[in-house]
Amino acid sequence: QRVWSKVQCEMILAFLSYADYFRPRYFLLENVRNFVSFNKGQTFRLTMASLLEMGYQVRFGVLQAGNFGVSQSRKRAFIWAAAPDESLPDWPEARHVSASSQLGVTLPGGGQYAAVRDAGLGAPFRAITVRDTIADLPPVANGADTLKTVYTQPAESWFQMHIRGKTDVLTDHISKEMNELNLIRCQRIPKRPGADCRDLPAEKIKLSTGQLVDLIPWCLPNTAARHNQWKGLFGRLDWDGNFPTSITDPQPMGKVGMCFHPVQNRIVTVRECARSQGFPDSYK
Repeated sequence: QRVWSKVQCEMILAFLSYADYFRPRYFLLENVRNFVSFNKGQTFRLTMASLLEMGYQVRFGVLQAGNFGVSQSRKRAFIWAAAPDESLPDWPEARHVSASSQLGVTLPGGGQYAAVRDAGLGAPFRAITVRDTIADLPPVANGADTLKTVYTQPAESWFQMHIRGKTDVLTDHISKEMNELNLIRCQRIPKRPGADCRDLPAEKIKLSTGQLVDLIPWCLPNTAARHNQWKGLFGRLDWDGNFPTSITDPQPMGKVGMCFHPVQNRIVTVRECARSQGFPDSYK
């Protein structure tokens, strides 16, 4: 962890050094939300102070991807800077409602600052849901690996029509293959909102090899109290909810464990993850 923290700091310092050398008209830095509190806020304050020392106008804020037309909860910290002779752009206003924004930043001294209005209180358009995003895609099985296929039904929502565009061939609708045990666990997770590892029965099952194993991963019960009962692990998406933060390698036991399709017994596909981030179906 210390090594990775050092790497992150060095990357930010390298970014600042480029700004100091090239002196661009505009500067935009994006990082995870915890960037503002990482290392007790020292890295964040150093970044702000460095840009101000260079003569830039600076503003910072936390934005939520779900407020801008995708079905994904993804909060990111941004630092906007503009040269003295340029106009410093305002943050975009939220266009879609988001259930839980949490966009405030705690300042030294305990004060709270939010760059944009909390869209949980209202926005021009409703939230984009998982159903809006992927309900038109054809069903596939665990480990599906057919790179090109066709749409089997028309688009059902504005988002689906927009994301399809003029594409006729559906690509990358492929799913990571789970091992036998995790597939059985997935099959035993109820097909309802909020279902996850806490719904697995405490029983043993026999695998095709004849091995007898616990259906509930052995490491979870003894550590549940320290980890919010492992909420979300082996979790199903909610048709009327949103995707958690999309990552490169979704794992049922990973940091973002809510990666099962709402009604199919598999991990979400590459195309479904791409749609959750707003990539059009023509993107490969």
